This record gives sequence, structure tokens and C-alpha cells, in this order.
Amino acid sequence: MSLAQRSALIAALCAGLPVQAGPPGQPELNAEQILEKSIAATGGRQAYARLRTTRARGTVEFQDQHLHGTVEFCAKAPNKRLLVFDFEHLGPTRQGFDGKVAWVEDPINGLRKLTGAELERVRLEADFHRPLKWRELYAAIELIGVEQVAGRPAYVLRLTPKRGMPGLHYYDAETFLLVRQDLPQPSARGVLEIRAWFSDYRDAGGVKTPFRIEQEMAGAKVVIHFTEIRNNVPLDDALFAMPSKR
Repeated sequence: MSLAQRSALIAALCAGLPVQAGPPGQPELNAEQILEKSIAATGGRQAYARLRTTRARGTVEFQDQHLHGTVEFCAKAPNKRLLVFDFEHLGPTRQGFDGKVAWVEDPINGLRKLTGAELERVRLEADFHRPLKWRELYAAIELIGVEQVAGRPAYVLRLTPKRGMPGLHYYDAETFLLVRQDLPQPSARGVLEIRAWFSDYRDAGGVKTPFRIEQEMAGAKVVIHFTEIRNNVPLDDALFAMPSKR
């Protein structure tokens, strides 16, 4: 039996059972209830379903290296995505997915098509309505405890995708907003452990969205601050296609 199958079996045995380790004064909840409460807290299923595209722009900083740049994120239902980082004196790094082909292009390594575990991670992250589709995207969903995030209790859920490696998702025990993720990120250099913290939630087209993301990966600290997030704007499919090799 594989790890994913064992995780799925554990989740099936535990489904519907309340967890006893919740914060004092909070009702006992299971993993499924926490995910649904998170959807409701950020706007609800109907608000998510009305979204077809997202375009976000902002700044990015590698704090230890004092490296600054801009970031642009574009996404289109059902599963297209483009992420562009443009750093001073380095030029842009782009990662895209057109629904079938995932790719990355940077000034050092040039253009590269993603396959295997890298492709599966991008495929999962590119699902536009992923927060609503946890039942079909994940083989196992487990509530494993409560931890402190930024001085506040948070429910910790382990989500194991049907294809790919499991990650930890932390939901504030009072607001049910996602406040942290610990995700293994496949890369050309092997698996990178990435931790991300989400804050400064604001309304963007009826859905609460974090405007600040802090990441730790491979010893580097990265801060992304979005200055603009717009939904349901026109986005051409050609934007996400893998470019021809130069």
C-alpha cells in the first residue's frame, strides 16, 4: 500500500470524527468542516464560482540579498496560470501553464518544459477553483493538531493531492483564513521545502485575498506585496502558452 493510499485510508477512518485538541472555547471541528468554513470566510462558494480570471501586480524582495523587483500573476479558469518575476539587473523569470504544458524561462537557464513532479505541482496549483474542489483534488485530508501562527492558534491540516506530495495548511482558528502553508516544491535541483505566510487579507471582487505573502525557501526570505488584484479582466489564452525557443 502506497503512502497516499495509507493516508486516504486514515482519512476515511477518521472522517466525521471531531478533533479533541481545538483551542479553548472553540467548537470541535473536523478537517472537512474547517475547509468549508475557510471557503465561507473568504466569500463563499458562489463568490468563488463567479470568478473567471485574476490579474495581480506588486513588488517582490529577497530580504537577505537586498534584491528587489516586480511580480505579476495571471490566472484564468479552468486551469491556466502565468507568474512573472522581474528583478533589477537580472531580467524576468516566467513560469506558465496553458492547461496542458507547463514551462519556465529565466535569464540563466533559458526555456525549459516541466515534466514529472514539477508538472504535477503546477497542474494542482493552476486549478482556478481549487479551494472549492478539495474533495476531488485530494486523496487524503487530515486534521493533525493546532499550532501558533503569528501568536494565534491555527488548525493544521495535512492535504495529500491525488498526484503529488502532501503539504501542511494552517487555518486561523477564529477567522478560518489560510495563514500559512508548508509545501514541498519539486524543482530541477530536487525537492525544496517552502514555507509561506499569508496576511493583509482584503476584498478582491467579492473574495478575501492575501495581499502580503512571506516565503522561506532554501535559506532565502522572500516578501511579495501585491498592490493591485483585479478579477474578471480579459486575458488572452496566448498569454499562458509556452514561447518558442529563442
